[in-house]
Amino acid sequence: MTRAAALLSRPILPLCLAMLTGLPAFAQTASPQTVAVNFEPPRIEVEKICAPSTPDEQLAAQWAKWDGKALPDVAPDLIQRDLRRLMDADAIRWFDTIEKAQALMPTVDPQFGADKALLARIELLIAAGRLKELTNQRLVDQLMATENGGSPRLQNILADYLMDGTGIAVDKEKGMKMLVAAGYGGNADALLKIVALQEKGTEIPGWDVPPDIAVTMAFGALVGKMDPMICDRVARIAREYMNGTTVTRDVGLAEKWFRFAADMGDGPSAWKVAEMHMRSEDLVKSNDILITYMTKAADAGLPYAQVALGRLYEQGALVGKKDVDHARKLYEAAAKFGDRAGLLRNALFLQSEAKTDAAYQPAYRAALEEFAKRADAPAWIFIALGDFEIADKGRWGGEAAAVAYYEKAEAMGEVDATKRLTPIRFRYAETPKQFYQVIDEVIDTVHTGGEIDPMNGLKNAFTCRASQAPQRTEALYWDGISAATGTKTVEFSPAGLLALVASPSPQDIARLQSQALYGRPSAIAQYMAYLQRSQAPAEERAFWEEYSKRFEGINTARGRLERKFAKIGQNLSDPTTYLNAAIAEGDATAEIDLAEIMLEQDPTANTAAALAAVEPLAENGIGAAMRMLPTLDAKSYPDLKAVYAKYAEVIAARGDFDAVVLALPFQPDAGQRLDYVHRATAATDCTFDQITSLADAMGHLGDHAAFAKWIDVAEFLSENDAWRLVQLGDLLRLYGGESMQTAEVAFYQRGYEGGNTTAIHRLLDVYGRAGAPQFNVAKAADLYVALVQNSQPDDIPRALSRLAVASPTIQESAYARLDVPKLYRTAAEAGNPAGMREYGKLLQVSAKSSAELEASTLWIAKAAEAGDVPAMLTYADALAFGLGIPASREKALVWLQKAADAGNTDASAKVRSLKLQPEVSQ
Repeated sequence: MTRAAALLSRPILPLCLAMLTGLPAFAQTASPQTVAVNFEPPRIEVEKICAPSTPDEQLAAQWAKWDGKALPDVAPDLIQRDLRRLMDADAIRWFDTIEKAQALMPTVDPQFGADKALLARIELLIAAGRLKELTNQRLVDQLMATENGGSPRLQNILADYLMDGTGIAVDKEKGMKMLVAAGYGGNADALLKIVALQEKGTEIPGWDVPPDIAVTMAFGALVGKMDPMICDRVARIAREYMNGTTVTRDVGLAEKWFRFAADMGDGPSAWKVAEMHMRSEDLVKSNDILITYMTKAADAGLPYAQVALGRLYEQGALVGKKDVDHARKLYEAAAKFGDRAGLLRNALFLQSEAKTDAAYQPAYRAALEEFAKRADAPAWIFIALGDFEIADKGRWGGEAAAVAYYEKAEAMGEVDATKRLTPIRFRYAETPKQFYQVIDEVIDTVHTGGEIDPMNGLKNAFTCRASQAPQRTEALYWDGISAATGTKTVEFSPAGLLALVASPSPQDIARLQSQALYGRPSAIAQYMAYLQRSQAPAEERAFWEEYSKRFEGINTARGRLERKFAKIGQNLSDPTTYLNAAIAEGDATAEIDLAEIMLEQDPTANTAAALAAVEPLAENGIGAAMRMLPTLDAKSYPDLKAVYAKYAEVIAARGDFDAVVLALPFQPDAGQRLDYVHRATAATDCTFDQITSLADAMGHLGDHAAFAKWIDVAEFLSENDAWRLVQLGDLLRLYGGESMQTAEVAFYQRGYEGGNTTAIHRLLDVYGRAGAPQFNVAKAADLYVALVQNSQPDDIPRALSRLAVASPTIQESAYARLDVPKLYRTAAEAGNPAGMREYGKLLQVSAKSSAELEASTLWIAKAAEAGDVPAMLTYADALAFGLGIPASREKALVWLQKAADAGNTDASAKVRSLKLQPEVSQ
């Protein structure tokens, strides 16, 4: 009998070979490299007999908690499987744990004798890379002494050591003999190894078993008996068919063996089946099989299967219908034991849900905190946790905890973390050196990453945040860079947009469109307003309506823009429609705009509703809401000091820029005031309005140096706008004192040169008041002429009325250059009641015919009917005396009564006189 025949005669397969369907018509090799063997799973009713394989993270967690005193109360084979998995994952990390467990194995496994213990020790040392220790202790030599009585498995292992020289001198001949002995002993690994060597052309002395029979016997040995470890063995068969290195690759057979293992309860095999159908390579895809086995894998506790199945339920793909609740349960299960993929998917799912449903916020934060415990947690986890600290405790209250998170993310190279840290660091940058330490990081972000937002912020940093602000040269440089790259914020006023509609500038339109495409809310609002007013095609407007939905803050921006249009009578839609939509989307700041609109419409009726709208915003640290409170509830908030007393803690924790500036005057000492100035510097958007409010606060405090600094910053931000220059002059007049009078006048002069009529009024206070230090008849007369000539028709009467009370010398010089009747006629024809009245009076005085007199009275009548009280009195006189109109005592009395009701004392006296006259005559 040959050795091959002897091998076949051995009862090495406890599972009867008759159970194996279609034992091969033993095939010849399909190619020089592999053997074609059709070895199928047995056609039997299977049960879940396999011991489930614990997921990696859970396995690590279980053994990390092990006290090392007694082994778990499970089958010895399962303990050995756990130890092998730990060894494969990281033998160095788990060395001590595995060593202790191996020492305790005899207490739970009577068959774990000296040879098994020695082999386990050798395998551990090899896995941990401690080969020197292995060789010095001659452990392999000790194991070799048991070769004669050793098992085929041990012979196979020793064969490897001999042929590779692992822990012992290389002896390939002896190693090959031991491999052959192990093969004849029925060891599956040895059998497959021999076949693999033969396929490479290696001669195997003493081996006479055909390759196809050897593979069949190896697979039969792997099937073995139906015990809890069978899945581990048959999955090996599936992998052999899948890999195609020893046997010819057969995806269909691989799938059958994986399904066989999966049906007996093996989760990894179930996942392999699902994965094969997802990829559908060399296999006809079946969605039903895919879902069935993915579910089996998920039920077995495999986190990656739970994540994949959860995605399908979240999206409603392949599973029939969308089931977000089931998806969440799967993600929670995947994350339960700290699996990274499970933690990641669970966190991302909760992040998405939390954006639309605040009820998910606590779960989302808990998921982030759990993920953050991992050493390989991604940077965005720490950024999100930092954001939570700020949201929960406020910008200032949550700063310290948030910084700790952001710095972790920054250390991982995350640019978004640096972006969040930058404004915080500006708060503490008190010296030029400290400022440049912060600014250099921002500049680096621009240079290396091409970031747009930091580029735009650099001008603001040098303008408002530098310790020596404004640093004009640097600010202008970055402003130029921003403009050159097309990223500079485009801001059109309503009048500017209307001018663009009337006279389109392709360059301006392109810039506005580009910034709208970036998603900037103000740019989108402006561009959509331009399209609406330029009668752009409906398809284009529809595109932008849909595109705008991708970004936050659009309805707020559109509502505020339409409100500005409404103030000049050019709005095309109701601003409150957009603002209410913004509130519904969660933008509470739109409540302030709505409250202001309500008060403009009907202060008496809407005060309670406006108060109810803004008080919650004040509670959240919104300064604009706080400033409205004295107007809305004077009893509770008689002044801003009372407002501060109520909201001091809120401002300290989460106050925005406006709230911080409101609080500045009420800080108890210089240190606290300086801290609040630093907060304001960090929080400001660096707009003209914000900086002038900060200058106003410093002027109120009497801090002349700080006041001068912020006036300088505001002047730089004014961009030479005439009205802004007047505002700066007003601040200097209020707080500047004598030392700043020259600068004050200079601001007014620049405003005047820019065409602002208010600037002329301010200059007249300087040069036109008799007895004033700078009284100058010539300058004052020139200013009066300019005031009248530059005034809008509706403002001409006011300008002329001021001239009428000027000193005679000024009047003489100014009137000589003005056509007063023509000016009043212009105002009258523009609908100004005072202009109508004064023009009528001038006509009345100069009338030379009844027609001219009638015309004069007609203008006075129009003024009276428009509500001008002095005109009512003059018109009553005309009626009483029949000047240019039929006399009518009754009508005269009516107009006198109207004037009296309006508070005119002369009219009241005349009413009494006219009522007494009939009584006297009687």
